[in-house]
Amino acid sequence: MLLELARPRRRLISITPLIDVVFILLLFFMLSSTFNKARQMEVTAASPGQQQQHGEATRIVLSAAETAVVNHEVYPLQGPRFTALLDKLAKEGGPVILVSGADVRIQALVQLVDRMHQAGVANLKLGQSVTP
Repeated sequence: MLLELARPRRRLISITPLIDVVFILLLFFMLSSTFNKARQMEVTAASPGQQQQHGEATRIVLSAAETAVVNHEVYPLQGPRFTALLDKLAKEGGPVILVSGADVRIQALVQLVDRMHQAGVANLKLGQSVTP
């Protein structure tokens, strides 16, 4: 006599835990990320002879030693003299040409451009970098 054994039922894979995990990951990434708009600064490149063409253009040379040379005068970037110079340049509204030394980090240049933008310097142009 043969006994018929019941076939084992196939278990269906439930996707409910998968949906829960995906939802938790989605919430985590949404809450941990920031959705700030990137600030944009309008900067144009100076033409090679612009300093000579416009006598009123102020040329600022940024060095790696956290100083800037303006009209053959050295200004520390963190000092009040440089802040007063930026305020004066913003009030005058004339063109400003920013030139960096070859050994200046790009982050320092971007920080100075942002600082000049916050001070109100509107007519800012980037010149070719100078070699030490």
